[in-house]
Amino acid sequence: MEVYYLIDFENVHNEGLENIDSLTKNEHLYIFSTENALNIRMDILFSRGIDMKGHIVPAGKQSLDMHLAAYLGYLLGIHGKECAYVIISKDTDYDNIIKFWKGEGYSHISRKQKIPGVSSNQKKVAASAAAMTDQTINNKISVGMAYDFSGNDRSELNVFMQHGLIGMGYLSSDANRICKYVVAHCNDARMLKGIHNDLKSEFNNYLEIYEDVKTILGKFVRSKSKTKRGSQVRSKSITKRGSQVRSFFGQHFRKKIYIDKKEEIIGILLSSKTKQQVNNNLMKLYADGNVVSHIYQTIQPLIKDLPGK
Repeated sequence: MEVYYLIDFENVHNEGLENIDSLTKNEHLYIFSTENALNIRMDILFSRGIDMKGHIVPAGKQSLDMHLAAYLGYLLGIHGKECAYVIISKDTDYDNIIKFWKGEGYSHISRKQKIPGVSSNQKKVAASAAAMTDQTINNKISVGMAYDFSGNDRSELNVFMQHGLIGMGYLSSDANRICKYVVAHCNDARMLKGIHNDLKSEFNNYLEIYEDVKTILGKFVRSKSKTKRGSQVRSKSITKRGSQVRSFFGQHFRKKIYIDKKEEIIGILLSSKTKQQVNNNLMKLYADGNVVSHIYQTIQPLIKDLPGK
């Protein structure tokens, strides 16, 4: 849809034009000003690729408003009801004119205080924020992948990447080609750069593929991190259990018959999954049922949470 902007520059000044860089080839600009208005920014005057016309009208009460409203009627007559028309002004008096023309069937007509869109400064800020976010993601991937991938690690990465790409809608053949580059560079110091360059050499839409690859690598790194944390928690739990068992043994088993088989008894307590396993393994260790019975009764506080009787 063609859009025609009529700018009340005397009212909005340069602030109303700050998003001028957002205009497309289908949008047209008509700036109305008087000689008394502030100077228009030079970068706006020399903006390239923008269909822009300036109108200097006589100074006077309501002069600019009347000229702008008259020109609006002129544009409506030329371009018809299928186009959009936007008055850029803070002056609410234009709303009555807009209401009139909407009653005549021109539904795409409105008033705004500035050209819609994003200014150059906002684009720069957004681009800077995006670059920082992208750098953060890259750093997290690089740190998370900074270990030597063995054969099993490579297979795990390959399967994870395959499933991720196919889940995103990639053909299996394309997923295989992409995974080949990811796995080939997984041990590189500059892994992402290597993947980027290989994708660029083979795919026209390499940037889109590269972003998808990074998304999957980010998920892979997070999954490995959770696995690592889980292993650490289990390791701490096992270590704590081992310390408890050793402390208990030292307090309750001081005779030589028990001390001679200290490590075997501790190993049974740490490895057995049920009370029955504890009893059976102790019977294998000691032929004397009375000794086993004494050990079994003594260690009840350690095995009370194990299943069985």
